[in-house]
Amino acid sequence: MNKEMKIAMNPTVRAPKGQVFEHTLEEFVNVTKTDEVASLITQIRATEDKDERRRLKGQLPFRCPHYFRFRDNHRAQGAILPEEFTFQTCVDIDEMEQVEPALSRAYLLNNEEGGQWQGMLLHVEYSASKKLHLDIRIPVGMTIEEAQRAYTKALGVDFDADCCSPERMIYITDAASQLYTSPEWQMRLSDEEVALRRKAYEERGLDIDGRERKIAPTSEAQRKNAPGSEAQPKTRPGSDYPSEYNGIPYAKIVEELADQLGGAPEHGNRNTFIYTMACHLRHVCNDDPQWIRSIMPDYGENHERVTETIQNACKRKQSGAMSPKMKLTLDLCRRRMNMEQGMSREALMEEPQMPRRLPAPIRTAISKVPEHCRPALAHAIFPAWATRMGGVKLEYADNSEMEAVMMCVLVAPMSTGKSCIKKPIDICLKDIVARDMLCRDQEQQWKDEQNSKSANKKGNVRPTDICIQVNDSDMTNAAFTQRLADAERAGHKCLYTRMDEVEMLSKMAGGSSKEMVSRIICRNFDTDMYGQERVGAQSVTARAPIRWCWNASTTPSTAIRFFRKNVNDGTVSRLNFCTIPDVEDDGEIPVYKHYDEKYEQQIMAYLQLLDEAANHGLIVCPQAKKLAHELNRLGVERAALFDDDGYRILARRGTVIAFRKACMLYIMNGQKWSKEIEDFSRWSFDYDMWCKMNLFSEALDEDMEVEKRVAHGGMANNLDLLPDEFTREDCRSMRIRQGKKNPNPKDQLAQWTKRGFITLDEATKKYRKTEKYLSSRVA
Repeated sequence: MNKEMKIAMNPTVRAPKGQVFEHTLEEFVNVTKTDEVASLITQIRATEDKDERRRLKGQLPFRCPHYFRFRDNHRAQGAILPEEFTFQTCVDIDEMEQVEPALSRAYLLNNEEGGQWQGMLLHVEYSASKKLHLDIRIPVGMTIEEAQRAYTKALGVDFDADCCSPERMIYITDAASQLYTSPEWQMRLSDEEVALRRKAYEERGLDIDGRERKIAPTSEAQRKNAPGSEAQPKTRPGSDYPSEYNGIPYAKIVEELADQLGGAPEHGNRNTFIYTMACHLRHVCNDDPQWIRSIMPDYGENHERVTETIQNACKRKQSGAMSPKMKLTLDLCRRRMNMEQGMSREALMEEPQMPRRLPAPIRTAISKVPEHCRPALAHAIFPAWATRMGGVKLEYADNSEMEAVMMCVLVAPMSTGKSCIKKPIDICLKDIVARDMLCRDQEQQWKDEQNSKSANKKGNVRPTDICIQVNDSDMTNAAFTQRLADAERAGHKCLYTRMDEVEMLSKMAGGSSKEMVSRIICRNFDTDMYGQERVGAQSVTARAPIRWCWNASTTPSTAIRFFRKNVNDGTVSRLNFCTIPDVEDDGEIPVYKHYDEKYEQQIMAYLQLLDEAANHGLIVCPQAKKLAHELNRLGVERAALFDDDGYRILARRGTVIAFRKACMLYIMNGQKWSKEIEDFSRWSFDYDMWCKMNLFSEALDEDMEVEKRVAHGGMANNLDLLPDEFTREDCRSMRIRQGKKNPNPKDQLAQWTKRGFITLDEATKKYRKTEKYLSSRVA
C-alpha cells in the first residue's frame, strides 16, 4: 500500500467531531482492525433502539471524504482548504432493501466498458448500520452534488442531499465491513489532472473545489443575501420550495417526526399516520399542502390517497402555535446535526487549543512562561493593559460606545503555577506604580499635616492632583470612592488591583457583602457611576464613573462556592475566566525564562500605543464589530442547538469581552487588523466560554430550571414525552426519567385510557394515542 496516500480522519474513539487530522491510509486500515471499533459495530447492529444506535455511532472514529485536510485540523466549512479537495465523494445508500441491488449495480458500472462510471468506484464498505458507503471519483466538471445525483440515478436508488456537505464525515467501520478498495482511493491526482479539473470548475464560475465562489454582493438582491443580512432559505433543485427550515433539511425533519410518531406505520394505520404527520408539518410548511406533499413519503400508501389526506389535514382548523411534538422534533434534529458537525456540547467541553500564530503583543507577553501556563497568561494580561485605556471609547457592534474595562479570574488547582501572571503584570504596570509612589508620598504628607494640627484649626484642602491607580483590595468604601474621583479628575484614568484570592473581593469598599460585590462588578463592566453621600465635613462625598481593572486567582471549588449565587444575575458573565491545567507531575520543576530589558522594552512599545489611544477619543474597528456580530450569532446558534439558555446568557457578554480584547490588540498593532487578531479573539471567546461552562454549567442549569418552573408553572404533560405508539415499559422508563417516586405506570395508564387519550392494542400490547388526543395537542 502506498504510504504516501493520505486521508482526513480522527482515529480516536469518542473523539470531538470538530477535530480531524491528516493520516496515512495504512493508519486508516489499522483503525478498522481495532477490537474497540469491532465491538462498537457489533453493538450498533445488535440494538433496535434508534437513540442507543445513534449514541454508539457517535463514539466511532470518522473520516472526511472530500478533503485531505482542514485548516488548523478543524472540521468546518470555514476551515476548508480548496486546494486539498480529493475530487472524491461518498454515496450513502440508507435504505436496507436498496443495499444489495446498489452494490451489484456499482460493480457493473465500474466494469462497464466505455461507460461514464468505468473505473470510478474507489472504495466500498458496509456502514455502521450494515447499509452501504460507495466512494467514487467525481467526473471532471461535476460538483459533489451533481456527482451524487448522477451516480444514484445510475444505480437506481434515492438521492440523499445530506451527503453533499463539503465538510461531511463518515463513521469508520471494522475490517470485516470493508468490501473493496481501489489502488487509486485517496490518491492525489497528478498536477496535470488537477489543473484540468480546476479549469473546468473555474470556467463555470466555481471555486477550484467546485463550490460557489464567495463574491462581494453588488446587486440589491445579492446584498439582501449578504452576511449580516437575514439569511434566505435554500431551495431544493427542481423545486420551488425551500429545502431547509431554519437550517434543518426537511428530509431530517420528516425522518425525526416519523420516529416521534412511533415509526413508519404498518398496513391499516397509514392514513391516520400520514394525516397526523401533515398536521404537524403544517407548522413548518406554511399550511401549504403541495409543500407538505413535496417532502412527505408515501409510506406504502396509494399516491393519490396520500395527497388527499394531506389536503384534508390542511383544511382542519388548528392553532398557529407550533405543536409540542413539532418543537421536540426540531430540537432533536438540531442536536443530531450539531453532533454530526462536531458542535456537540460535549465537544465544547474540550479545551480549545490556542492558535499557533499569535498577535505580536500576546506572543511577547507569554514568551517567558512554561507552555502549559501560556493560555492563562494570554487572558490574564488584559486587565493590566486595559488599565491604560481609561476614557477611551470603543464603538461596539450595535454602534453603542463602551470602555475596555477588564476583570479576569484565574481558576486552577493548588500548586499549578497561578503566580506565573504576576511578573508580566508587574512589568506592564511598572511606570504607573512609579507615578503612584509620588502621589502616595504627596498624600501621606498631606495626612501628616492634618494630624499635626489641633482640632480647632482648619486643615489644608486635600491636593487635587493626587491619582493613585494601583491599589490593594483592602480599602474602605470612602477610600475606593476617593480613588475613583481622583482618577476621573486626572483624565478619566482607570484603577487596578491584583488579588491572590478571589475572596479578597469581599474586602472591597469596606468589607462588602457578596451582593455589593456583584453590584460593583456589574457597574464596573458598564462604566456606570459609583460613589457615596455623607454629610460630615471630614467625610468623603463623591460620585465618579467606576473604572477598575483587576485580576484574581482561586481554586475551582472556591470559585464555584464564591460565585454560586451570581451565575445567573450578570456577575459571572461579565468576568473573563482562565485556567492552568493540572499537568502530570514528572518530578521536573517548570522553568521560566528571564524577564530581561529587551522584554520590557518590547512590552512598553505596545503599551505606548495604548497610552496614545486616549488622543483618538473614539476607536472604531469595523473588523472587530463584524467579529462581534459573528460571535454573537455563534453563541445564539450553539445555545439553540444545545437547548442551553445558560450558554446563551454567558455568550452575550463573552462576545463583548472578546470584542474588547480584539480592539486592544488592534490598537497595539498600529490600528491595523490582522488574521492573528481575529483568530486569537475567536479562540479567546471559546476559551472563556469553556472555562465558564465547566465551572458553572450545572449551577446555571439549576437556576434556569427554577425560572422555567416559576414562569410556566403546572405539571409537565407526561404523555407528550412518549411516542404516539408506546409500550408499558416505555411509560415506566419515562416515569423513572421524570423522577417519579413510584415508577409503576398502572394508574397513569388507566387514567389516560379512561379520559380517551390512549387505547390498548390487545394483539401487540402497545398503547396508541387517540385521534382525539393528537388533535388537541396539534391545536
